[in-house]
Amino acid sequence: MTTELTLFSDYYQIHILDSGSEVVPEDYWGRADASVRDHLAVAEDAVGINTGVNDYVTVSIDQTGGPPAEDTGGFDTVTECSLRAGTGELVVTSPTWGWHDADRVSVPSGWLRLRISLTRSPFDDFDEDDPDHRQHVRIECWPAPPADPVLIKGWDCVAERHV
Repeated sequence: MTTELTLFSDYYQIHILDSGSEVVPEDYWGRADASVRDHLAVAEDAVGINTGVNDYVTVSIDQTGGPPAEDTGGFDTVTECSLRAGTGELVVTSPTWGWHDADRVSVPSGWLRLRISLTRSPFDDFDEDDPDHRQHVRIECWPAPPADPVLIKGWDCVAERHV
């Protein structure tokens, strides 16, 4: 099942949280124990995603029964992390949108694995009214035991290399 959203990526980030979470994802940026440095801010039941865009983005959330096939070709950055969805409902928002403006997506309750794939932002061609000119953030999620966040593809600023 796929859910398509348009979301304002304020402060260059969007947030995915369990609806029962009390975490502030901004507090997790740069924490060695909770991040794929510069790409994700990971707490047990919340994830901050660095989009690199301070504008509207198209977000698709694909729910699968297990790990999806490797498909990194059309994306510039691909990461994975775990998230505990205790309530079975995810809140999709950004730092200034808040809970009342957030989109909500039903998911299986329990631990999920998220594969987060981002296209490069098309700054030169940007048109917020044209979905083809927005950055695309694909979030694939499936039930899985918790595991450490990983960078699959993109710039590894700690190792200073492309993966």
